[in-house]
Amino acid sequence: MMISEFPGKYGLHMEYPIGVVQISRGIDEVVRAASVIKLPIFLYGYQQAKDLHEQVKVTPADLVDGAGVLQALVTKSRSFTVRDLHALMIVVSDNTATNLLIKHYGFHRLNKYLQHIGMTKSVLGRKMRDQIAIDEGRDNFICTRDVVACLRSMASSPSFHDMLRILEKQQFQDKVPAGVKNEQVVFFNKTGELDDVEHDVGFFVHKGQVGLFVGLTEGPNERGRVLLHEFGKMIGNL
Repeated sequence: MMISEFPGKYGLHMEYPIGVVQISRGIDEVVRAASVIKLPIFLYGYQQAKDLHEQVKVTPADLVDGAGVLQALVTKSRSFTVRDLHALMIVVSDNTATNLLIKHYGFHRLNKYLQHIGMTKSVLGRKMRDQIAIDEGRDNFICTRDVVACLRSMASSPSFHDMLRILEKQQFQDKVPAGVKNEQVVFFNKTGELDDVEHDVGFFVHKGQVGLFVGLTEGPNERGRVLLHEFGKMIGNL
């Protein structure tokens, strides 16, 4: 499938090395964020809050369905560090961990931070799996330009390598990385998916240099995955 044939909204951006744009299309298209909204929350915790050793109590009442492992780990109240919650949010996209971090930091503070780092079109409007909020018209939104701003902020952070160590353990590699046949390319990414939403964003290392990529699609899921595979081929051909 040619990228231009995608029957929906999409945004693609790749820099290799960071700062040198290789491709940039549809970067101002606003789409539903899915789990990519977790990335600026991750950055806020490492760059701004710096409270990673604080303990957060998790109870069975906090649990939500969807992605994650806390549903299996929490049968009675127990505590996790903020760092543990960040790791769960990124590595297995844990929705309960994400909601606890949103509660810990607050919607106002996180949305103010989005603006601060240049994510001017993005909105954190609800917690994960909050169908009531969705029915009321509140949702999470991003665009490619904003996610690039987030990734550039991560790359310039003193905590960048700490964040990369967590991103490297990302369990979902079936989108952009699946299109790369070059085993020398290493990915540090965060995915997101909903009905008619397929996203994959993050960093990659190739020939000793760090690049960044953003692939956002809002349209048929299967076609979105194909588009992201094609985007991965572009990275593999660098």
